[in-house]
Amino acid sequence: MTANVLQIIRKSKVPLSKTDIVAESGLSLSAVSDHVERLINEKLIVVSNIGNSSGGRKPRLYALNKDAGYIISIELGTSSVRVAISDFDCNILYSDHSPVDINEGPEKVLTHVYHVVKHIMSTNHIDQVSIKGIGIGIPGPVEFTSGLPISPTIMPGWDRYPIRNFWSKYFECPCYVDNDVNIMALGEHAKGLNFEVDNLIYIKIGTGIGAGIIYDGKLYRGSSGSAGDIGHFDVGSDVICWCGNTGCLEAVAGGKAIATKAKELALAGKSNFLLETLDDKGELSLKDIGAGIQRLDTLSVELIRDSGALIGRVLASLVNYSNPSLISISGGASEFGDILLAAIRQGVYQRSLPLATRNLLINKSILGKSAGLIGGAFMTIDQLIINSTDDNSHSFHDLKQRS
Repeated sequence: MTANVLQIIRKSKVPLSKTDIVAESGLSLSAVSDHVERLINEKLIVVSNIGNSSGGRKPRLYALNKDAGYIISIELGTSSVRVAISDFDCNILYSDHSPVDINEGPEKVLTHVYHVVKHIMSTNHIDQVSIKGIGIGIPGPVEFTSGLPISPTIMPGWDRYPIRNFWSKYFECPCYVDNDVNIMALGEHAKGLNFEVDNLIYIKIGTGIGAGIIYDGKLYRGSSGSAGDIGHFDVGSDVICWCGNTGCLEAVAGGKAIATKAKELALAGKSNFLLETLDDKGELSLKDIGAGIQRLDTLSVELIRDSGALIGRVLASLVNYSNPSLISISGGASEFGDILLAAIRQGVYQRSLPLATRNLLINKSILGKSAGLIGGAFMTIDQLIINSTDDNSHSFHDLKQRS
């Protein structure tokens, strides 16, 4: 129950008294006092200030100790990696980013990421013992209990690679691995929305398309960790996806698909702007499509609208099935703003039942590009709390890497 008390304190917007914790937890005052004392001794909470008295002694108010340790948060993409060190309340203190090529395989990529981490630590005088956990989001399916990537289609050579074991060579702290969109959803739910939305679908539209699902206030991973893989929903196209199937959503509406189609149509003379860009660069990217939108290039606008309409069609089915109160849109394509968002909204509202959309909001992510790093820190701290504070044989500060 100590973990539950810590989670109550951690998730509160304001410092809490023991009486507040009793009301929230249903525990007795004596039990709450015991748990609070342990958390104070473990330096996981602090006395924030003294509350107002209702006639007796003024109550102490307790808050999470943000200085309990540092967390390394890593968001790995197909072509870049973002690394951050946060405090124990998920505040990003230091961060860096670097290009990578996911096709080079786990050993080379993770070794590069390790050097980025060490550079941040040495530059900011952070010693290794103060690192309490490592959280990593990767762009593919993850079996969360083992931390192993499972058949990630855009990560050749990563299938069942022991990412946790790699980091255990360098740090004596736990490492947790999850799908990148899952940790984004966690970050948005906890720090972007302050736990105020219990049913949320978080969509990342980048090279691929994925979803993180918050259901009744908790991340829903499914029975084996693959929930939310909407990029491989069949939308009826004859385009072959890199997963081997035809008609997958991300094969026709993801960032890679948009850029490929833009190149084909530019070569066919459908856009002078994109053709000039292609001649100059040799390839087209989502950023080039964004530049085209800013220049009011008709083809660029049409490509994003078409993509949004297809994504909206798939999301409409999810809305009818799960009835969320919010859909948050993120990823590289989300930077196109109202054009993409309007197309997604139209697709959802046209195809969803009126009752399912009565209170539905479809907005850009509040945290945006920070969602993954903040979510990685949140996920890591969550697991540290679950795995340590109720273990009588280990205190939080004695917790070591577990395989």
